[in-house]
Amino acid sequence: MNTLPQPKAHKPSVALMIAAGSVLFLVALAILIAPTLSVTFSARGTDAAGQGELDRALTEFTWAIWLNPRNAAAHFGRGDVCRRKQLPDCAITDLTQAIRLNPQWAAADNARGLAYVTTGDYAQAIADHTRAIALMPQAPSFYVDRAVAYQLSGDYDHAIADYGEALRLDPTDAVAYLNRGLLYAGQGDYDLAIADYTQAIQLNPKLSDAYLNRALAYRESDRKAEAIQDLQTYLTLEPDVPNRAQLEQQIKKLGGP
Repeated sequence: MNTLPQPKAHKPSVALMIAAGSVLFLVALAILIAPTLSVTFSARGTDAAGQGELDRALTEFTWAIWLNPRNAAAHFGRGDVCRRKQLPDCAITDLTQAIRLNPQWAAADNARGLAYVTTGDYAQAIADHTRAIALMPQAPSFYVDRAVAYQLSGDYDHAIADYGEALRLDPTDAVAYLNRGLLYAGQGDYDLAIADYTQAIQLNPKLSDAYLNRALAYRESDRKAEAIQDLQTYLTLEPDVPNRAQLEQQIKKLGGP
């Protein structure tokens, strides 16, 4: 009985074996150095973001994530850049991933809260800021950010309380005094509003909005001379304000020149 000849097994050539080994070596090397390269790109993204070069920062962070999808800092950086570029969906996605990778990162929770504010989801923003505060209760800016979310949601009492805590932790925050003064004025408590505006001005004499709002509070309190003086100071600080003519007319109505 005739049998078919069996094919002979071909041994791989030495050159092929060397090439395959080289490929495996390069793959292994790439796996080893990718995390290090990812950190480098992430650092470059942070530097670009700090300089306001948001598009370059976005590119650097994207490369960092491609090299190492578990780089929490890169997800945080890209998420925060997306937030600054007013791209809330992108921001929330990346910041959520950063939180998953590092659940104890208070700044990531706070940044996601800021992103939710831009979408109008104040409840979720407040929840994120609250979690950030639980992780880092000594950060005054977290209380300010939650106060803004409360303020936008119409919960003025909680907003006032958060501004108060922020100012306890950092009594030099002129804008926090200004914002709390606005809330007091909105509730008709002009004496407390004037006190906060005055403190803001003492901390930052060029904070023009504090003079304008204190003038309005003085007017509501029938303190016309002080209202006139503050309106004049505001116009000196903001000479090109669009409603200058209306404010000058208001000064005349109050009995000013």
